[in-house]
Formats: sequence, C-alpha cells, structure tokens
Amino acid sequence: MKKLEILLGVTGSIAAYKALELVRLFKEQGWNVTVVMTRAAKHLAPVETFRTLSGRTVALDLFPKERVVSGSVEHIDLATRPDLVVVAPATANIIGKLAAGIADDLLSTVLLALPQERVSAGRVLLAPAMNRNMWQNPIVQENVRRLAALGYRFIGPDTGELACGEFGTGRMSSPETILYHCRAALARLPDLKGIPVLVTTGRTEEPIDPVRVITNRSSGIMGIEIARAFAAAGAIPKLIAGAVSVPLPGNALRVQTTEEMAKAVLKALPEVKILVMCAAVADYQPSTTAKKKYHQDQITLRLKSTTDILAQAAAQPNRPLLVGFSQDDSLARAKAKLRSKHLDLIVANPVKTASAHKVRATLVFASGRIRRLPEISKRDFALELVKTVAGIYQQKGDK
Repeated sequence: MKKLEILLGVTGSIAAYKALELVRLFKEQGWNVTVVMTRAAKHLAPVETFRTLSGRTVALDLFPKERVVSGSVEHIDLATRPDLVVVAPATANIIGKLAAGIADDLLSTVLLALPQERVSAGRVLLAPAMNRNMWQNPIVQENVRRLAALGYRFIGPDTGELACGEFGTGRMSSPETILYHCRAALARLPDLKGIPVLVTTGRTEEPIDPVRVITNRSSGIMGIEIARAFAAAGAIPKLIAGAVSVPLPGNALRVQTTEEMAKAVLKALPEVKILVMCAAVADYQPSTTAKKKYHQDQITLRLKSTTDILAQAAAQPNRPLLVGFSQDDSLARAKAKLRSKHLDLIVANPVKTASAHKVRATLVFASGRIRRLPEISKRDFALELVKTVAGIYQQKGDK
C-alpha cells in the first residue's frame, strides 16, 4: 500500500520545538512527512533536526534554489501531494493570513493552494499556539470562526502555563493529542460539525462519612476518549466527570455524587442532541451520612437507590439520542437495560475493562441488532462508536 503523505507546517511560535516530537510520532505511524517552515520558525527550531527526523529536505523558500519535490511549480506540488495537512504550531499570523487569503511566503501559499475537497473533508488541521491575550483577541477569534466554517479543523489550544510566564488558554496541544486528531481525520469520521454532545465519565462517589465513600471501579479513560472523538468529528462535546484516575481536559465539569451528576446532566440536556452516559454511576448510597469518621469493629450500612440518570433523561420532552453503557459480563442484562431505559444504543463491555486500556465491546441497538467488536484500544473504540452514533443520529434526523 502507498504510504500516507503528511505535510507539516511549522510557524514562528516558541512551541515550534514540539513539532520535532510530532515528526517522530508521524514516522512511527509509517507516514511520510514533508516539513514546511516559515522564516520565523527557523529561529526557534533547528532545520537540520527536522530534516534528519523526517528523512526529507525541509521546504523553506517560495523560490528555492533546490526543489524539495520535483515538479513544475513546487508550491502547487506540495499542496496537492499530501493526504493530510497539519500546521503545528499555528500562530495568529498564519491563521490571519489564511483567513484573509494572503500568500506572502511558502507556507501561506501552499495552504491557499490546497484542494478544497481536502479542506471540506476535515484533513487540514491547525494547532494554535500563542499568548492568551492574542488568542482571546476578537480579530483572531473571528478568523478562527471563519476558517472553521469553511471546514478547517482546530486542535486546542489548551489551558496552562504559557511561555511568557502567564497562565491561560493559548498553549499548543500536546503532540500526542495532535496525532490523535490526525488519526481521526484519516479515519474519515462523519461530519458532526456544531452538534452539541454530552458525555459523562469517571465514577460517582457516595459519602459514608467525611472520608469514606461507596463507588464503582472506573478510570474515566473511555469517556475522555469518546469526548475527544466527538470533537475530532466536529461536534461540540461537553464532559461531565466524576472521580477519575487520569488527567481530565481543562473544560470538564467536575461532580462527586450521583445526584450532582444528575442535576448537571438534566441542566445541560435541553441543548444536547446526543447523550453518552459512560460514567460508572453508583447504584446505591448510604441512607444517612456520618458527620465524623468512626473506627469500630463492625459497621452496619443501610443503603438506598441513587437517582437513575438515564431514566430521567429518557423521560424528558424532545429527548436526545441516548447511548448507555453496561459494565457487566451478561449480555442479557445489557439488553434489559436498553429496553427498560428506552436507549438508542447500549455498549456492553466486560467488568475487567474498567481500568484497562483495551476493550472488547458489544454494541446492542434498539432494533435488536447486535454487533460484536474485536479487542481494540479504548481510543480506537471511541472512533468506532462515534461513527456508529452518527449513523443512528442521521437515521433519526435532527428532531
């Protein structure tokens, strides 16, 4: 099979050095990488290192003495050859040039020469990196909105400590995150642009006393990957998370108890088209909670059922498409949960996958159809789930 061709644009941000790791990750995937650097980028990251890692000459000038690719017009050849185009880091300057149609160097010229079907297919990705004030500037935000409406996909930026010493939004997403979005773009995810999606993840905790809790086993990995996959498909995911064992995205809403999660879900539900209840919600809670932690040889707990979030969601007028999870080794229980809670789809996965990085899931549809998936990573499963959910959503129509 022909190797995939990736064009990586590197601009003059202090985050340019992170693009070196991105080249390494791309090569690990077996992809061919051609790097195009701006004049400013050359002062921040070594050209020779990019050449060594990519195994190819780095494209630098609009009118080079030596061509990087053979052809009559190099910038056109650079634009038409790649299967995927990534600009990381993408400065406010290159975003503004692209939005305004300015072509005054090699990278901006190549970007404007890209076939429009590449853009509309979501295969041109921009990973912004800049100071938080620059990112929040209304002009930059308008440029981002304009490009996003045309089909350009944005990755980040993240919130954290910036190179200038400030804290805020503007940090370039990690190379691993960018790689994930690249794989998602190449996986041909359906276009869910602008569709609001709500995903729950992690585990809820019901306090016995100020220290001890009743909970379920859940790392939160699955829900986080599902939210990322929806974002890669162009949707607008909101993540509500209980306790997790892995880092959460900065915009996730944190809750602790089942009641808190229920209130957050029901509050967000009117604006949501798809709800994915991936969280491991505690089924029971103590009837009373002790105000102090007591040490005794024996303790008796009286438990009561917690709020059934999925049942409440299903009862709402104009309910969204509902996807549930059944962490159980019994497929019969998953089917029963699908019927009793009037779900559109349920994911049945074995108990042992609670903290694992791989899953062997079975999809059970409202129609009764069953689809068994092989053991795959939770990241790859999330991409597959988004494709499946998008298919159901398109069949049901936007109601």
